[in-house]
Amino acid sequence: MKNHYVSQFIIKSFSSAINVFDIKQGTIDESKRPHKVFYKEDIFDEELEKIMNYNIESKVANILNEKISNHKIIELTRDELETIKRYTLLCSVRTLDEDFYCNLLYEFENKANRYIDIQKIIGFDYSSMPSTKSLKISNHELYQRTLKVYAVTKNIKDIYHNPLATREMLAWGMPFLESYISFWDAPKDKEFILSDSGMCSEYEGFHMLTGGLDISKMSYLLEHVEAKEFGYVGLMASNDIMYENYNVFNISSNRLLVMINPFFKLYYKMQVTTVDEFGIYDKIKILDRPDIWPAQIQNIELFDVPKNKYKYGPLLKCPDDIFIYNPKVLTDEDLIYVNSLLLSQSKEIIGFNNPMKIIDSIYYEAWSKANYESVKSIYDKKEDITKRLINNINNSPFNELINYCEKNGGINRTIFIVLFEKILGNVYKDFYNNPYIYRYYLSMPEETMNNKNLDWMENGGTNRLDVFRDMLEKYERSHKK
Repeated sequence: MKNHYVSQFIIKSFSSAINVFDIKQGTIDESKRPHKVFYKEDIFDEELEKIMNYNIESKVANILNEKISNHKIIELTRDELETIKRYTLLCSVRTLDEDFYCNLLYEFENKANRYIDIQKIIGFDYSSMPSTKSLKISNHELYQRTLKVYAVTKNIKDIYHNPLATREMLAWGMPFLESYISFWDAPKDKEFILSDSGMCSEYEGFHMLTGGLDISKMSYLLEHVEAKEFGYVGLMASNDIMYENYNVFNISSNRLLVMINPFFKLYYKMQVTTVDEFGIYDKIKILDRPDIWPAQIQNIELFDVPKNKYKYGPLLKCPDDIFIYNPKVLTDEDLIYVNSLLLSQSKEIIGFNNPMKIIDSIYYEAWSKANYESVKSIYDKKEDITKRLINNINNSPFNELINYCEKNGGINRTIFIVLFEKILGNVYKDFYNNPYIYRYYLSMPEETMNNKNLDWMENGGTNRLDVFRDMLEKYERSHKK
């Protein structure tokens, strides 16, 4: 049985006959019908296919057609919003190989335990949930079971009450159900690329520099919690699980659904309820706007929160509450950057509609990847880096797609070298303007000195602690009032 890991209604929203590029083979299939691409045989059993279609896909297709795809203002009920979030949760799993996903889920054990411990502090006890390891079932059974849980539950409490769920499933699902969403549009004469990845993510600049350390947002939150500002505890729990800045999901060639880390609500007068000494809700407090910016995209307006019309007020959630969104139009440069995320995180194939509208993005991805991979060591000679760069460009898997776009009228109008330096500067900006990172690592010198991800910071006789101290001193001097 054919199982589409990218929904047919999404493929159709790109084109009634979509073009497909095979990344590994370097081949292009033109004008493919949606039912003939982005599928594999027998991924899901028949019962699961029916559950996902009935509970999620048919509903999301109707919501997109009636309320999202071509609307300048988008209004969603809470019930519709929860359905869309469940769809993104399914997308995060079903595009992954079942063995690969199950290994990830098992590795979520420590994160799940920490999340449950923090949730106890704010009054939610999920500790009775079983661990995934305790099930002792095959990866195939676990994969199908996880999707069945996500297809029929609306929120965190629903997952908790589902007898098939585990604490790792709860933790994996949290970012998708607790984040807020936005809609980003392509600028005129540009389009998004359709990825075969369930979701594509942007990570903190410090993550990019260190190969996986996600402490930019967490160090800020931790410092506030340690100062007994307990309104930040919920955000700290969510950021321990969702360290991405945001995840993007294709809707059409002109619109993306963006799932944004709750941390970014802080830039829009985020309100939390506080409790008194007896554990009774006391008052609503607005949390401080952060003095850091962990995203590579610099336009804060893209992270705007929706407006709301609550039926009974913000504390009493109702299915008929309304969330109002104004889709944000990206600049040409931001679109190219987002397309590079979609391209770099795709696995086997990508889809596209108009080759003239994606050529800048393809050029940029080919050059930026070649540039990243041309440097092997800080001691490399310039001539060696240049040779590798030229070789990488000549061997880019996207060269055939570039040629195809040019033959079909595409003209690259982006100075991709300048754009690369600009985006690289944004990556470093997160590190050079975040004193919370410096104080975090200075607070635990032994662990910091033994952290292999920080080896790149040492130069000659200067160790990483000296680097952090120097950076903190420079930051404090430059920010004295």
